[in-house]
Amino acid sequence: MKGNKNMRKTVGLALAVGVWTLIALFFTGIDIPIPSSYIGLMIMSNAIFALFSIFIQRLVVTIYEVNVFDEPKSIVGFFFKYIAVISSGVNYYVQNVLNRLPFILNKLAAALFFVFLVIAGFSMLSMFD
Repeated sequence: MKGNKNMRKTVGLALAVGVWTLIALFFTGIDIPIPSSYIGLMIMSNAIFALFSIFIQRLVVTIYEVNVFDEPKSIVGFFFKYIAVISSGVNYYVQNVLNRLPFILNKLAAALFFVFLVIAGFSMLSMFD
């Protein structure tokens, strides 16, 4: 789609926020209000990527880098860029640090990071019971 880069960036961001909001609305069914559900969704999506990172760390890191650091040229490219930042940004930076560790320590720390995110997610859920 041709057009101004700033317009494509703005539309991509608006679509990403809109989709993220629609997904976050599912949390209202379990009595978590909309601003807090963004955080819960972010923690849980990062937990999913952290789980994958235990087994295929380089692939998860590469997918993030391709979506975020390569210059998007379309609205869809900007949409995926912002979704990647929201859904796996925390995991990406933690995995970059863990990647410097020896293999066994890397996998152990990656597993502990996944457990930490799951506990943080369920702790957040328990605040709204």
